[in-house]
Amino acid sequence: MGHSRAYPVFRSDDADAAYARAQALCRGLEFVEDERWVEALVGDAERVRAVAGVVPGALFEGADKEAYDPWGDRRAACFPVWVFEEHASADVELPFLRAVGEDPAMIGWRGRWPGAHGRDQYDGVQVSFHSDDVELDPDSGPVGTHTVFLHVDKGCPSERVRELAARAGSELLGAARIGW
Repeated sequence: MGHSRAYPVFRSDDADAAYARAQALCRGLEFVEDERWVEALVGDAERVRAVAGVVPGALFEGADKEAYDPWGDRRAACFPVWVFEEHASADVELPFLRAVGEDPAMIGWRGRWPGAHGRDQYDGVQVSFHSDDVELDPDSGPVGTHTVFLHVDKGCPSERVRELAARAGSELLGAARIGW
């Protein structure tokens, strides 16, 4: 199994602008899967419970790499708690972001870009909130910006990536990173 290449194409200190840009990019996909990939590094028990309430079935893991029960004893937590669900329903996007608050979080939309380089397994759009990383890093902590990534197959030419980004008013902001 390979990985996609994730290109940063938009960065803003406005979370709503980043979310809107991700939505604009998604409109350029031939199709978007019904399920969303959501992930967060949540810093306190109250927000973890809020996330558990809106993303049923999510995996919770403490910073000590041990499973974390969001409904269990608050004293047993080792924060931040990593929250992960690769098959969240589409209607959790905004409730998930409200529950996470200012903690680093990610929403990913998988799909397929039109044309010869489109690949179901690798294509999509991701927005990392309070993070400039494709993969959330508990050691880097939250940042004041939100970054949108365009995911493509590793064989997709960078000119094609520029073209896809431009369709939604975006541009390449840096080199490709390893994606999902």
